[in-house]
Amino acid sequence: MTVGLIVTDLDGTFVDPLGEVSVVNREALTLAADRGVPVVVATGRPSRWLDVLEGLPGLYPEVVVSNGAGRFDLTTRRHTVVHGLDPQLALEVADDLRAAIPGTIFAFEWGERFGCEPGLQREKGDWLTEAPLAELAAISEPVLKLCAFHHELDSDALAARGRSVVGERLTMTHSHLGDYGLLEISAPGVTKAFGLAALCAELGVDPAEVAAFGDMPNDLPMLAWAGHGYAIAEGHPSLVGAGFRLTDGPQDEAVGRVIMQLLG
Repeated sequence: MTVGLIVTDLDGTFVDPLGEVSVVNREALTLAADRGVPVVVATGRPSRWLDVLEGLPGLYPEVVVSNGAGRFDLTTRRHTVVHGLDPQLALEVADDLRAAIPGTIFAFEWGERFGCEPGLQREKGDWLTEAPLAELAAISEPVLKLCAFHHELDSDALAARGRSVVGERLTMTHSHLGDYGLLEISAPGVTKAFGLAALCAELGVDPAEVAAFGDMPNDLPMLAWAGHGYAIAEGHPSLVGAGFRLTDGPQDEAVGRVIMQLLG
């Protein structure tokens, strides 16, 4: 098996539930650097949530963020690529979702900042703007994601009800499992695979040479695109049952163990 690039999701894949990186995964990064194989992070996280990557050895400096809607350079602390969605189309989709699924609350993700409707009850900070969605849409800044929250439906249930409403107008996925539902909605065709394909083309790496790791529905396009897709064994059923290779061992060491097998 020829591996020219490794790409990994973060939450539930490369980091543990506390956001920590295991010793095994750190050692695997060092091995990949020694072998000259780039390790790219592709995450649903926005650029402001990348502190976990500080001090990790051998990572490629550009991170695919917000499910492929952007690339963020860890060195310059700037987005190098942004694939924003049309705010007016986002408002149209949000109105349709709100009508079909009462109780849905919406937000815009800009990367370094976040804007939400009143009632979301998120932690406050300088990065947060709270206002009606139409006012947020008027802010002159590229929107990386439209986020739809629900306090009573989980993400799977919310996705099942929202899929036909969104249709092909925008790209809808989800990656959150917890006490509320969250849909992550990007511009048409924007996925982690989309963002990685452009990066690999720049690096001269064929998708057949890519080993990819993920655990949630937002990772499905990436694992299907890569020549070697690995689903975390404890991950979402949609990945575990999709025919990808499965990792073994504790979740927080699973990616590192496979990297060592591939490159050892």
